[in-house]
Amino acid sequence: MAKYMIRWNWPPEHRNEVIKRFTEGSAMQPPDGLSVVGRWHAAAGGGGWGVLETDDPKTIADWFLHWSDVLSYEATPVIPDEELGEMLQKHGLG
Repeated sequence: MAKYMIRWNWPPEHRNEVIKRFTEGSAMQPPDGLSVVGRWHAAAGGGGWGVLETDDPKTIADWFLHWSDVLSYEATPVIPDEELGEMLQKHGLG
């Protein structure tokens, strides 16, 4: 499965709505085919980071469309050290 680093932010005017959705829980459930490896929140509020796993990046868009009216997000494909090391070796860079 491919891993994605996600980052989200919300403007102050959406704070209460974001908190409501978070504490109610239903908007926190990822769709089928998307696994949450971990999620971290900025201690001062306003956003956070996470790592997701999926074979279909559309699942990320599907999940965040439930939030797109109150926050912005980005998703970046990432690979672990071991896989990068293998690629560097393959190309004579390690």
